[in-house]
Amino acid sequence: MRTPEEKRKNREHELELAGPFLTVLAVLTLVAFLLPLRPETSMRERRRLREFPAFSVESLLSGDWFDGITAWFSDTFPGRETMLEVSNRMDALHGLNKNEVALGSGSSAGTDIAELDALLEQAEAAAAARAEEPETVMEAEPEPEQSGPADPNEVIESWEGLDAENEAAMYGDLVLIDGTVMSRLGFSRESSDLHASLMNRGADVLAEKGIRFFNLPAPTSSGILLSSDRLAELECADQGKTLRYMFAQENGNVGKVNAFNNLLSHNSEYVYYHSDHHWTALGAYYAYEEFCSVAGFDPVPLSEYEEVNMGDFTGSWYYSINPQKVKHDEMIAYIPPGNIHMEIAGFPNVTSPVVDKTDDEPNMKYNCFLNGDNPITVLVNDDLPDAPDCLVYKDSFGNPFAVYLAQHYHRVYVLDYRYNITAASITAEQYGVSDVVLVQSIGVSQSMSAMGLLQNLMN
Repeated sequence: MRTPEEKRKNREHELELAGPFLTVLAVLTLVAFLLPLRPETSMRERRRLREFPAFSVESLLSGDWFDGITAWFSDTFPGRETMLEVSNRMDALHGLNKNEVALGSGSSAGTDIAELDALLEQAEAAAAARAEEPETVMEAEPEPEQSGPADPNEVIESWEGLDAENEAAMYGDLVLIDGTVMSRLGFSRESSDLHASLMNRGADVLAEKGIRFFNLPAPTSSGILLSSDRLAELECADQGKTLRYMFAQENGNVGKVNAFNNLLSHNSEYVYYHSDHHWTALGAYYAYEEFCSVAGFDPVPLSEYEEVNMGDFTGSWYYSINPQKVKHDEMIAYIPPGNIHMEIAGFPNVTSPVVDKTDDEPNMKYNCFLNGDNPITVLVNDDLPDAPDCLVYKDSFGNPFAVYLAQHYHRVYVLDYRYNITAASITAEQYGVSDVVLVQSIGVSQSMSAMGLLQNLMN
């Protein structure tokens, strides 16, 4: 049994050990409440952070005001950017690179390119055989004449594009050619098969509820901008074939939106940024044209939108290579016609689906579309009170795309699937929507590590 003196010394030793921890905790608590240190924007995530919620009696009684304070407190915590970066680096040491999933990096895309032609032939033969058998599928609206200049079903074996005489500069999985940075994307049979099966599973559940489902994998810049010869030379997959392979395995309940040919027919235009992994608002419009063709809508001509140029833009890859060799980018957006407003929790003063970011830092301007990535954004077209509602699941490729959908629906619920794990069938039924649209980089379909994001969604 310890003596009183031994107990006293033991307590003093425990206090000595706890002292540094309590000191750090006290400092962090003090820092947390220093408002001037709280950031207003996230350079890493390229978005404005949550604002302190406005007080009202209604929000106080409902509890929304306190929820808003909690969200603001965690979103604007001083040093949050550094802590997130440290967390991602630790995850990367264990093979969990979140940025790779977000960008659809070719490093996770597999090496089955040599098998793609044979696999595609088998998949399309099987699809043709199934088409001859009677199949119960959800009734869709009649399709209008093809709105875009390109037939999505045409097989294109070769095309012109970027193909500099000099050797392409390589930066890991990034390639710089003719002043444009692109990520090399391969083909993974395992990931493609799983992605197609998930699309079928989700579409079947939605069809039972009378809800249409559309799958739009967004091609990346390397698949559209590079010439077919240079694409093969750089050992990149033909994304047109990848899409055909996945679509051949999807059933009739999946609305297959293949924007590849329409984008390819415009690859001499400004459809992708030179320094960023996203398509431009123009590229997203050509994908929207193809969506309309599949969904049974007449696309609203781009001439009816108001074009705005918000100035210089530097994308996510600008500092990953030699910036002096990258062509200049501008942030061009198209304000939709009609009486349309946007609703985002935590941003009561941001009401336009295209937000003026002219005075923002050049690397923050992609946030002009829907005010960046948020868990949920709602677009409301008051000119179409009797139109159906739509639910869009998306990554950041869907931000400029979703703006165009407000021309055909009363409400467009835009959910970032990276922050929402509830099954799409449950959410769609709760919101009472007629259509569900999935818009994501094709790179996600080539990454097994990204499939987990879709497992719960497609139930």
